[in-house]
Parts: sequence; structure tokens; C-alpha cells
Amino acid sequence: MNKKILSTDQTPENISKVLEVLTETPKKLESLSKGLSKEKLREPLGKGERSFTEDLTHLINGEARSSEMIYQALLVKEPFFSDFHPDRDWGKLTRFDLLDFSDLLVYFKTRRKILLRVLSGLKDAEWSRTIREEGKKRKESVYWRARTIVMHELDHIQDLEKKLGK
Repeated sequence: MNKKILSTDQTPENISKVLEVLTETPKKLESLSKGLSKEKLREPLGKGERSFTEDLTHLINGEARSSEMIYQALLVKEPFFSDFHPDRDWGKLTRFDLLDFSDLLVYFKTRRKILLRVLSGLKDAEWSRTIREEGKKRKESVYWRARTIVMHELDHIQDLEKKLGK
């Protein structure tokens, strides 16, 4: 799936694709990590690149930022978010990178169950609810933020599959 297949248009078909990818990502991460030692999970995947553990940490940081926006958009009208970076700011605070891969994967799967539980019951109007983010003129909808998570994760999954030869 690429950006052309999952457009920015909020349609029932695209919402279904978003939910499908969000459901599949934890399974793919688990499958890709099978058979890799703790040491291998911490080795860079290439020169100057992240390890699998660092990549999962990166996905968690990005998902946390977008999920927070989604949840608040569903709770209040057009919440405002300060501009901070998921890795450079949030990641330095939370230090998920210090956890073992197995703990990170359990955490990721738990977060994903919660996100899917919230998203699965939304009506079209709720998918359209928006947030405002510092430094951006456009408002972003719940659909837009969920799609952002999907597109980001798809890129990383494809990259991991290639680098791990799976």
C-alpha cells in the first residue's frame, strides 16, 4: 500500500483500510522480530541507521503524539497542540529506547488495542473532528492523524522487511 492507495480523502473505504493496517502492524512487527536475539534487535540495521528496537521506539513516539491528538479531538472542540518533536522531545522525556524490545512490543500492542477500540466505533462526523497544531495553518482531522500513523508505519514496515530480508 502506498500513498496513492490510501488517499487523504475520508471515505468509508479509506477508513476501513486505515483500520486494517492499524490492526496488522503489531502482527507484522512481531513476525519480523521472531528469531532475532536481544543483541540483534539492538544492532543498527545499516550504517548510520536505527536498530529494530530504536525503530519500534520511533514508531511508539510518533503514534503516541498522533493518538493524543485523536483522543483530544474526540473529547473537545478543536484542541490546540504545541509543536514538539515525537523523538527529539517526547522520546528524550520518555526514554522508551531503554526498554527491551519485548517490553516495547507489548506496550505497542496494548496502545494499538486501545486506539483501535476508540477508532472502530466512530461515526463519520467523529472521523472529521479536528485539531490545531502550533505552526500549521490547516486543521487536521481524526482521519488525517490516523492516516498519518498508517503511512508512517507502512514505510517503516517495508524498510524493516527489506533490511531483514523477510
